[in-house]
This record gives sequence, C-alpha cells and structure tokens, in this order.
Amino acid sequence: MLVKRIVKDVTRITNIKRFSSTPLEPNKREFPRKILSGIQPTGAIHLGNYLGAIAQWVKLQNQNEDMILSIADLHSMTISHDPKALSRNILEITATLLGCGIDPERVILFQQSAVPAHTELCWCLGCISTMARLSHLPQYKEKSKDLKDIPLGLFVYPILQAADILAYKATHVPVGEDQVQQIELTQDLARMFNNRFGNTFPIPHTMITGTEYARLRSLT
Repeated sequence: MLVKRIVKDVTRITNIKRFSSTPLEPNKREFPRKILSGIQPTGAIHLGNYLGAIAQWVKLQNQNEDMILSIADLHSMTISHDPKALSRNILEITATLLGCGIDPERVILFQQSAVPAHTELCWCLGCISTMARLSHLPQYKEKSKDLKDIPLGLFVYPILQAADILAYKATHVPVGEDQVQQIELTQDLARMFNNRFGNTFPIPHTMITGTEYARLRSLT
C-alpha cells in the first residue's frame, strides 16, 4: 500500500527502523528538534521577505539549529506561471539565500520538486482531509476571491505544505501570523495519520518570527 510505503520511506530517511500498524499514544515517541521552512521562487525578494524570514533563518542557523530550508517551487505552480521564468527564479532565489548568509554546510537547502516524497505524502494526507476543512483556511479565501475559475492546486496547497513539514519529521516551523491556521491543519493531519497508521509524525510547533516586520512590503 502507498501509505505504508510512504511511512517506511520516511522512517528510513529519519533513521527510525520500525513502523507499527498499531496506534500509539500521541507524542509517546520522542522526536529530535528539527526546524523546517521554505520560500517560493516567485521573483526577487523584498525587504519584508528578508527581515521577516531570511534573516531569521540565518539567526537560527548561527544558533546551530538542525534546520531544513526548501525552495518551494511546487507551491509556485498553484497559480499561472511561466516555466522558463520559474526555472530562472529557482536559481536566483538560491543565489539570494546564499548571498544573505545561508550556509549549505550548516543547514540543508534543497529544491522541493527534487524529492518525490512531497507529492506522494501530499496524496496520502489529502485522502484523510476534507474539502470543508480546506475551504475555511483564510489564505485560500483571500487568494481565490478574485478568481473566476479556482485552480485545484490553490485549494489543496495547504496539504502539500503539511507534507513538506511532516516528510522530514519537523518539530518546529517558523511562520508569520498569517500562516498559523495552516500549521494547525498540519497538526490535525499528523494526529489523524498517527491515530490511523501508527505514531509516525511529531506534532509540529509554530514558531512566530519576524512579527515586527509583518507589514513590510516591496518598496515599489
């Protein structure tokens, strides 16, 4: 079964050798502290991106945190995009992160679409989620309000975001205040998965960062 294979792949990646089909008590397994975050390659970053996210990542890196950073190119495909521009943006945002102080020797920096587990786990999590739950997320309402035809990817992208987090057994996720409800969805999905298939994922904690820069936008 795809679910069991995903669980085996995830446990193999994280060096946990045994998967049990018997549900365990929530949080009974101890998971090492691990931070995961990502950035979409949608073009040049602005001051708010730097101060609210990237500078915070550099600070966590310099505190020797176990951190994984994703170039979230799959998320950039949820709206209309130019494939050539997207490829260029992936390289440019990677160079920007390096120029801002992200050190690949100290954190893991990778391209989201290069790891099949993201989309595979997204499917598994999507099968235990509901349309009603997703439709109440505020970012979906905001991004879809001016669209006549709403792309399915825009509707289900919070499931992909949950897969991004859970695939690496991340315990902490730095986000802005506008992302809190989506992390709560990830927490709910982790609990549901654990209850059905065994205690596989940690319940990730939200790390609110850069709140003093939340209203900064592009200077243009």
